Amino acid sequence: MKVLIIDDEQSVHERLEQMIPWAELGWQIIGHAYNGEEAKRITADGKPHLIITDIKMPVVDGLGYLEWLEASGIGSKAIVLSGYGDFEYIRPAFLRGAFDYLLKPVQQAELLSILGKVVEQIQRESLAMKEEIDEKAVLQTGIESMQDQLMSDIIGGSLQDENEMIIRAEQVLLQLPEQGFYMVVVRLDDLDEHLNSRYERDRSALYYAIRNVIAECLAEKGFPGEVFRNLHKSNEFLALAAAERERDLRMEDTLAALCELLPRTVRLQTKLGLGRRKTRLEHLRASYREGVKAVESQKLGGSGFASYKNLPDEASSKDIAALAEWVELEDMLELLVKTGSLRDSEALLGKLGEILSHERLMQMRGTELKQGVMRLLKVLEPLAGQDTELPVMLDNAKGCANDLKVARVRQLLGDLIGRVIDKFAADPKAKSGKQLIGAVVQYSRRNFRTVTLEEISSQFYINKNYFCSLFKNETGESYGEFLTKLRMEEAKRLLKNSELKTYEIAERVGYTDQRYFSQVFRKFTGMKPTDYRKEN
Repeated sequence: MKVLIIDDEQSVHERLEQMIPWAELGWQIIGHAYNGEEAKRITADGKPHLIITDIKMPVVDGLGYLEWLEASGIGSKAIVLSGYGDFEYIRPAFLRGAFDYLLKPVQQAELLSILGKVVEQIQRESLAMKEEIDEKAVLQTGIESMQDQLMSDIIGGSLQDENEMIIRAEQVLLQLPEQGFYMVVVRLDDLDEHLNSRYERDRSALYYAIRNVIAECLAEKGFPGEVFRNLHKSNEFLALAAAERERDLRMEDTLAALCELLPRTVRLQTKLGLGRRKTRLEHLRASYREGVKAVESQKLGGSGFASYKNLPDEASSKDIAALAEWVELEDMLELLVKTGSLRDSEALLGKLGEILSHERLMQMRGTELKQGVMRLLKVLEPLAGQDTELPVMLDNAKGCANDLKVARVRQLLGDLIGRVIDKFAADPKAKSGKQLIGAVVQYSRRNFRTVTLEEISSQFYINKNYFCSLFKNETGESYGEFLTKLRMEEAKRLLKNSELKTYEIAERVGYTDQRYFSQVFRKFTGMKPTDYRKEN
């Protein structure tokens, strides 16, 4: 459970943090705010389950913050702190949805009691919400799954006969358009990555929300129809909207509205692609392909929509120039694969990092990413027989490139090319290994407070497991031991030469849990941080 503490007095933050063994309970204090305005930003980003907030604060007071929280719909439970015993002073907080209150100075037993009530309430609400969703969805889920399968078969090409489409649609209670229709392709950027962080892995609830938003927006604009999930792709939905006559402009206005509504509702970047209006069901697959091309014609950064009929017939000079960078990278990789030479490995990784930088990717069109990645994977395919893991990695990379899953493409390409450099190069690895470890050591010394294995893997385009093994071989210690040593040496320096409190030093060297920091410090030095400070 995530916790946010809001108070303009530092001593209150310290007391609340030390009073409860948050980490042992499995809870995480995601932030400390000292006024309501600062608290809004942390709340919007972190979505805490529990908020402990003072009433009297500068800039925006507790009541103003609670009013904002209630309107935000985030659903956090708020415990109000007050130095006054008069309920009339606290009463406005309850009118703004506060869960309970505590009088200062906060007593541990009272806080524990209220925290128990919070947990119980959250569990009750979660169960009630789950039961309500289950009741509404249980009958519909089976039908929707069959309808999704039907549409996936049609656009995948395994079902092409128009009469068979109609028969199968009737079997799953689906009314296909009898005259004209539009196919809208809805692609949600990096859905799988955001699903874990924003929706706590509740994929069914997210899918339910996406379907409803798309269907309601189309119906409101005069395009009633059905919404499907493409079972061949984890991040794609389809809308089949009935249209009796040519209404391209109205449909484009509708997609513009949906393009604003959907990202705001589900908090995911969204690309919409509109195929040309069709009149025969046998053209469903063609309309889908047009919608996909419209999606892939857009830049990867941000949300947007495009219509197939407005796409240029030929590639522009900008598109050709952009693809030239991928061709250069392809040539460098091909040289490495064919000759086994490490001569150009640094230049290759540098070029890869340049092309896959966030800024460059956000200006790249989907078609460019797909074409570029496929060129590189084609170079790597001959090596698949030399490594049992490589074929799986290649297939994953192809699938993610086709689905425009940008974060996964970046990671998989880095892993693949790093693996080729490390495993298939004919030159001895010792020199390249030392160079890599030297660069990682320098990077870690600069970023030891926050650096992680995932970050090292991303920054240096190397598989985590291989890196750990290489680091151990080159240095004689694990990367975790090396990182702990960096943090402890900095902690010793701060204990000697500063007046910072122990919890402040813990934060500065990368530990959010003061108790855990003290345990690590004692294991490293043989004494507690306070004893070390006294002795030095």
